[in-house]
Amino acid sequence: MPTADVVVLGGGSTGTSAAFQLARRRYGKVMLVERDSVGAGPTAKSIGIIRLHYSHEPLIRLAARSLELFEGFEGLTGATADFTRCGFLLLAPEREMGVLRANVELQHRFGIGSSVLTPPEIAALDPRMALDDVAGAAWEPKSGFADGYATATGFAAAARREGAEIWEKTAVGRLIVDGGRVRAVQTARGEISTPTVLAACGPWTPALLQPLGVNVPIESSRQQVVQLAPPPGFGALGVVIEDLAQGFYVRPEAGNTVLAGVLEEEAEQIVSPDAFDRGVDLDFVERVGQMWARRYPGAQDAEVRRGYASLYDITPDWQPVLGAVDGIGGLYIAAGFSGHGFKLSPGLGEVLAAIIAGETAGIDVSMFRLSRFAEGHPIRGRHAQGILG
Repeated sequence: MPTADVVVLGGGSTGTSAAFQLARRRYGKVMLVERDSVGAGPTAKSIGIIRLHYSHEPLIRLAARSLELFEGFEGLTGATADFTRCGFLLLAPEREMGVLRANVELQHRFGIGSSVLTPPEIAALDPRMALDDVAGAAWEPKSGFADGYATATGFAAAARREGAEIWEKTAVGRLIVDGGRVRAVQTARGEISTPTVLAACGPWTPALLQPLGVNVPIESSRQQVVQLAPPPGFGALGVVIEDLAQGFYVRPEAGNTVLAGVLEEEAEQIVSPDAFDRGVDLDFVERVGQMWARRYPGAQDAEVRRGYASLYDITPDWQPVLGAVDGIGGLYIAAGFSGHGFKLSPGLGEVLAAIIAGETAGIDVSMFRLSRFAEGHPIRGRHAQGILG
């Protein structure tokens, strides 16, 4: 029977980041088990937006540290995350401006160079936008976007070089717990003896832990994305935009196209993580197209190139579940990111590695403990849309 000091379950950006950080700090034998290929799950379909606008200190600090690691990804891992710095613009109607200003003020406490823009200042960034419903915006010039698949595979390759062992195409059957402690992981390739497990399985986490009596309130939400090609005269979109007035987001894509989706306050559609429609709905395309045309009236005749659907692993408060599981020694969770996990994953790998190693993490993530739901202490961001954190 193979043995490991820690087994990471899940080969998305969070699991691979944690495995890499554990391996590079020489935390014994590190193994990662992935049911498919590394980066092939929801991480591969991530829209990849990297922003720092959050309502809570740990999320801001995680996002800021992750941005640093995305910037230095090649030097850290020897691979590329395809990070593109183009700036992030959060457009807001008057009703959201108080929250927006408060979040920017909180960012300033941690040295983040964000600012609040007036409509004329927004127009100076991109005069093609119609702004009659916009009261202002938060602007982050150093933010942008990256590629989920490249990030996960980059972390995985670096983890291997540091001595980690990665089992792909290997389903996990169950966790074996004895005497209130993790003892082993049962997989399709056999049992792995280990005292420590990090469950970073996204929407598959609840089914894995439920037999242990651990209730993880995560649901799988189908989320759609559409690729639009503006008319040739439009040119390129120069920034990442999250638009609270219209309720959608859009970011630049190759070939002067854009990727766009909606900012929902509630889950779009609860589905099985193993059986859902991976295509895009016509009414969704029409809705996104209308919001795009409202914001960019000069490009309302954008052509639909393609669309797809993936999954968010959402919790009741749209915030992640992080840290140790009470009552089961050696069991840790990092799941339920509700659509904003990718941008946090580089920094979170460092934090999770420190927690598992029994050290004091540089960022306190205890507010995201699983027990908050049973305690009746859910977390909410200040903005109406939960995905904004």
